[in-house]
Amino acid sequence: MGSTSSPMKLRRRLTPEEKLENAKKAKIDKETEYKRREARPFLKYPGKVIYHTEMIDVACCSDKLLTKANESADLMIIGFDLEWPFSFQTGPGKVAVIQISPDLTDCYIFHVSNMKNLPKALSEFLAHDKVRLTGNNIKNDVRKLARDFKGFNVEKMIDNCIDLGVMANTILPTTQRWSLEKLVDRLLDLKINKDKKIRQSKWHIIPLSNAQRKYAAIDAYASLLLYRKLLEEKENLKNEENCSNNDY
Repeated sequence: MGSTSSPMKLRRRLTPEEKLENAKKAKIDKETEYKRREARPFLKYPGKVIYHTEMIDVACCSDKLLTKANESADLMIIGFDLEWPFSFQTGPGKVAVIQISPDLTDCYIFHVSNMKNLPKALSEFLAHDKVRLTGNNIKNDVRKLARDFKGFNVEKMIDNCIDLGVMANTILPTTQRWSLEKLVDRLLDLKINKDKKIRQSKWHIIPLSNAQRKYAAIDAYASLLLYRKLLEEKENLKNEENCSNNDY
């Protein structure tokens, strides 16, 4: 006796009224989600800003960082960023500000616009075997720093870079061209201040305003925070996969 298959159940077609109602609901949901995202707070930097404009102070801080790297048993992941002035007439200016976050509580802001050379300890620290610089599109920042200032082992620094966008595309279930703003949105459910007035301000002028210092610190802080968040995401996905495998 042959087997009988149950008749396939066809889905009922929606009426024009139902389609219109669904479209209205989808629009309301989209608008509600947009308002929720716009109402989210900005990412804030909770730590200490260590701001220096003189070579001797930058050298002293760099010595301390280099000593820490030499004594570290593990890799040091450093939130890293640069700022420079930009003109639509002449293009990008020389690197003016270097931001270094060795942890989530301290951010070094070195204002180097008046320096022809940078302290040797700083170049050694940034290219140290135990140091990894992390940030979004960070390799281009490193190349620019090496073009503007001599004395950097640029190839070694590039090899030691951790690009957050590349890292995100290897971990998250979505692949795209990431910006720091998008990563903060996706991973932290927060906004990051990218005010053009500050972003395109005169970074070469000493001293930096409080708004500029805050902006600069947040970028380096966010880079390190996002790196750690991506590691959490990777671990969570690994645990979920292990749990799924154990179900069989």
